[in-house]
Amino acid sequence: MNAPEPPALYVRKVRGMGRGVFAGRAFRKGEIIEVCPVIRLPNPTAGLPGGGLEHYVFKWGTGGVELAVALGYGSLYNHSPNFNARFTPRTARDDIVFRAARDIAVGEQILIDYEWDDSDYAMFQGPPQSQAEHG
Repeated sequence: MNAPEPPALYVRKVRGMGRGVFAGRAFRKGEIIEVCPVIRLPNPTAGLPGGGLEHYVFKWGTGGVELAVALGYGSLYNHSPNFNARFTPRTARDDIVFRAARDIAVGEQILIDYEWDDSDYAMFQGPPQSQAEHG
């Protein structure tokens, strides 16, 4: 009986990063790694619930004013300025395509640049609280 083929992608814990996605096989530069459907999040400027959800969402829509959570492994790819994969949002299809930005070896963590800056995270803070609310 043949052993099952290893998965193309798998998740494991990464020190200092939480979970990360790893290549179970080699990917060539330009090759599609994964196509992930997304769930759009309404009214992101109202602030998101706690728990660090801001680390799992993508800017979405025209001008990146909406947010979306990628299904599949999409929201688990870790950020790095030294990325080895890129993503392309396809808003008309409500999905994101992840491609290898360079050759990726078996066992290598797949990293992307989420393209966020400090001002982008301001939308997660919600409206400022008054002194009376601080109690």
